Amino acid sequence: MVSDITILVTGFSAFPGAPANPSAAIVMRLLRKHTRRLRLHGIALQTAVLPVIYDEVMRELEDLVARTNPDAIVHLGLASRRKQVSVETRAVNRITTLHPDAAKRRAAARAVHAGGVRALRSPLATPSLAMLMRRTGVPVQLSIDAGDYVCNQTLYTSLASGGAPAVFIHVPRLTGLRHVPDDDDETAAPITLPALTRAVEAALVGIATHVRRTLRENQGPL
Repeated sequence: MVSDITILVTGFSAFPGAPANPSAAIVMRLLRKHTRRLRLHGIALQTAVLPVIYDEVMRELEDLVARTNPDAIVHLGLASRRKQVSVETRAVNRITTLHPDAAKRRAAARAVHAGGVRALRSPLATPSLAMLMRRTGVPVQLSIDAGDYVCNQTLYTSLASGGAPAVFIHVPRLTGLRHVPDDDDETAAPITLPALTRAVEAALVGIATHVRRTLRENQGPL
């Protein structure tokens, strides 16, 4: 019998410029409509919606991880100017002091962790993961730029903890966005909330497989 892999999936609440955050909607849809199917793949789903607040998100994330003890973490967030789903390959030790958070406050420091390394790579952000998501019909790319806002802060915090492997997936704004694989394709379907949720589900299945393989390799021969 395959043991369950616990995956913590987080989204974000609203923030300036995004009164409706699709990442939170994806988390809620996973919880309501996909939990049973994920269980069939041996995935125990844990979910949360985090605040887009610099001085709260790290504390809430630390509490979440301590409570759920995940085998892997998948963060979801909104990148409103992008036209594809972006799987972030790294986080940088940088926070903007220009953009206020949802509490209308600016970051108190320019670094996520004082004295931390410049950048950290996600072990889960691989071409194969992007390919699995792309097979659901949603355009997906690997990205090296998670920004310098709360999204990047969250990924850096998870990677720097040295605990469960983590990845950040940015999703585009839903309104009016269409998947156009070919400029001449006038029948391309819109990128909808159900479509994005299916793509995230595919990512979770792939991540569970990766975690199981890593656990077997670390255990070595019996």
